[in-house]
Amino acid sequence: MQRRRLLKIVGAFFLGQALDIAPALAATRPGARERATFAAFLDVLLPGDTLSGSATELRVDEQLWALSDTEARFRRLLELGCQWLNMTGGPPFTELSALQQNAVVGWMSTSDWDQIPRRFYELVRQTAVEVYYSDPAAWHGLPIDRPPQPLGYLPPWQ
Repeated sequence: MQRRRLLKIVGAFFLGQALDIAPALAATRPGARERATFAAFLDVLLPGDTLSGSATELRVDEQLWALSDTEARFRRLLELGCQWLNMTGGPPFTELSALQQNAVVGWMSTSDWDQIPRRFYELVRQTAVEVYYSDPAAWHGLPIDRPPQPLGYLPPWQ
């Protein structure tokens, strides 16, 4: 049994060396359409205002794509979520009006947890909020000047 497994591994190695797999690897990198869709989605979740920038202005989208380079399941979720956002029965997500984008994201937030839209919404939202508020540029207008941890939160009367 061990010998067969070893032969399979060695065979796969030599087959991989003989084939040009660069195009297949490039296909796993997010394209311009996926990046634009993801950026628009994040800006719906974390829009800019007069005090702080949007998610894309604070480069949250780039940080999440970089995080997905280290976690294959997260990368797959991002890819599937962006595909789903672009298959809403109309134009791609980036071409929808702000009102329509908000409606799509609102629906995602209440959809079935066991389906891609809700998983994508929840996991991306949680991660994006963490990345966004870890940047001091997002703190403008908030009564904080440092992260609450590791020192803890100030008492409510201060």
